[in-house]
Amino acid sequence: MLIAKIIENDQLIQATQASNSEIYYCPGCKARVQLKKGNINIPHFAHINGSNCDVSAEGETVNHLQGKLALFTLLKQKYDEVRLEPWLSQIKQRPDLMVRKGKDWFVIEFQCATISLEKVQARTKGYRQLNYKVIWILGENYQNKRLQARTIAKFAIIYQQQLQVAFWQPTKGIIWQAWWQIDGKSRVLKRQMMANQPQQLLKLQQTVMQSKPEIWPIQNELYKIKRLVIGIPWECHPQYSLPGGLKVAQWQVIIRVLLTLEKQPRTSFQLMKLLTEFPWQRFGCLSVKKVQKIWLNYLLDDLISGGVIKRTGDKIVLVRTLKWFNTYQEKLQAKLKIDTTNFLS
Repeated sequence: MLIAKIIENDQLIQATQASNSEIYYCPGCKARVQLKKGNINIPHFAHINGSNCDVSAEGETVNHLQGKLALFTLLKQKYDEVRLEPWLSQIKQRPDLMVRKGKDWFVIEFQCATISLEKVQARTKGYRQLNYKVIWILGENYQNKRLQARTIAKFAIIYQQQLQVAFWQPTKGIIWQAWWQIDGKSRVLKRQMMANQPQQLLKLQQTVMQSKPEIWPIQNELYKIKRLVIGIPWECHPQYSLPGGLKVAQWQVIIRVLLTLEKQPRTSFQLMKLLTEFPWQRFGCLSVKKVQKIWLNYLLDDLISGGVIKRTGDKIVLVRTLKWFNTYQEKLQAKLKIDTTNFLS
C-alpha cells in the first residue's frame, strides 16, 4: 500500500514522503507496517509477516503500485479532488482511489489480481452504502488474454448508455471497451450492423439438428401452434449487435417478444418480465435488471427502425405480419431474394 499512518502523531503519509526513522501502522487493521523504499522497489508499505489484514489480503505487485500511482497523477489533472487509498471506517474498506467532480464522489478500484465475483459484489455494495459510484479499472493481467463473458460481467458498468469495462494502459491511459454481442455469444467492441444473418441461420439449423436442450421449451411452444424453430422470421436474427450479458442465443428472446406482441400490445414493463425467464450472466457492479432494461431498449429501437413495431402511448404494438417459413432452404432463398432486390433498387 502507498499510504500509512505515523504512530507518533497519527498522521497519514505517502510512502514516497516517508522515512525509515519513523514507525508506521495500517489505517485499516492498525497493525504495524514496514516501509519498503530503495533504488529498485517503488516506495510502499507492507504488512509484517503474519498479518491478516482484510484490506491488504491480495498483496500488491509492482504493476499494481505503478498503475495506482500513474492513475493518481492522471486523475489529479481531471478531477477537483483525488484521494489515494482513503480508509473508509464506516464500511472498513480502503479503495485504491477516490475522486470528486463537483459534489459527486467516485471510487476507483485498480484491479490486477484475480478476484472472485463475490468480492467484487461485496466491495461495490459497501461503497454504494455511502452513495459512491464505483469504477473498476483492469490492469495488464486482464489484457494479456481473451476475457470470458463472466469476467467481463464481473466488472462491467453502464457508461454512455453502453455496457463497458475500463482498462488501464500506461501509454494510453484509461481505455473503455464496450461489450456487445451477436448470437448471444460472439463479442464485438462496438454497436454495428452485422451482415451475417445467413450464418445465424446456419447456426440455428445446426442447433436444431443436434437437438440441443436449450431450445426444447421454445421448440415445443412453436410446435403447438404448427410452427418450426428453423422457420422463425428473419426479424429474429438481429442485424445489429446487442448489449452483452445474455447467456443464450438472442433469437430465443426476440422470438418470445414477438410471439407475445402477436397476441396483443404490451408495455415495456411486461416485456421486461419475459427477459427474466432467460439465463443472464452474474454481474459484479450492476443489477441484472439494469442490464435487461438496456438490452430491451436497444432491441425495441431496432425493431421500430425496421418497421416491425411501434410505440402507441405506453404500449408496444406489432405493425406488420411476420413471415414464417417451413424449411431452411425456403427461408434462405427468401433472404437472398430480399438482399438482391435491395441491392438493385
